[in-house]
Amino acid sequence: MEVSASLATRPDTAQAVTSKNLSGISGEDFMKILIKQLQFQDPFEPMSNQEMAAQIATIRELEVNTRLGTKLEQITDQQRFGSSAALIGKYARGSATDAEGTTFEVEGIITGVRFTPSGEVMLELDTGEMLSLAGLEEVTEPNAQP
Repeated sequence: MEVSASLATRPDTAQAVTSKNLSGISGEDFMKILIKQLQFQDPFEPMSNQEMAAQIATIRELEVNTRLGTKLEQITDQQRFGSSAALIGKYARGSATDAEGTTFEVEGIITGVRFTPSGEVMLELDTGEMLSLAGLEEVTEPNAQP
């Protein structure tokens, strides 16, 4: 369900906001909306204190959720980095796909870990090949390799 709202900055113009892009709106943006609502409200039916308090509570909740989401992303990235780095020195076997879409098996000792700009974890092998963490099928100690 798509929700849309309109913020009138001048009587002849309005900026539309849909629920699909609400993640880009900050608490400051909501405060601006609240102020505009107060400026353009019907003087014979003003916003009640309860409505205003509810909107301010929503703004605070949005700010807290945004900060929490950012912190959780940072913790997740740190956890992925730590667990991936712990694989360095281990023997790995898995499948990789080349640019043409051909899947082949890759194996070797993990010598490094890289993160792509999209956030994918790539394992560097001593053979010079790269193996995606998603394609990893087996990890063992180097002396236990087949």
